[in-house]
Amino acid sequence: MDCANTLEKTINEVFENMYFMFPEHIVNPSSHFTFPIQCYVAHSNFINEKGLLSIFGTENLVNQMAMNFLGEKRAFEHFELIDVFREAANVIVGNYITSANKPPKVSFEIPVVETTTILSTEKDCLYQIDRIYEIEKQLFRIALAG
Repeated sequence: MDCANTLEKTINEVFENMYFMFPEHIVNPSSHFTFPIQCYVAHSNFINEKGLLSIFGTENLVNQMAMNFLGEKRAFEHFELIDVFREAANVIVGNYITSANKPPKVSFEIPVVETTTILSTEKDCLYQIDRIYEIEKQLFRIALAG
């Protein structure tokens, strides 16, 4: 299975099993979302192999992920959303490395999470794979470099 398909399968499995959400790959994001969009972003570098995985999710999406995962219906604090998104990134990159049958020496750094603004859906030439999904009417983006 190629990297793009492995990454897509990983995203679907993580969201369906952990958050009870169902990602839909969006081919033309500009027709679904209004930019700029404020997002949380998590970056994780691979260890012992060149690679960087970046995931982006809107604040509303990350809040819904927290509600579904923790079973609490409330607005979460910023630091809580950072923790939830870091854990999501941790699971996604770990599952991707396993599913992609990377050598046992390949692992990843603990994801770093911050907030950012996505200005448009233009492809970033840094990434070989750059996909945008709609999840519960919110933007989710995953990109892989290396």
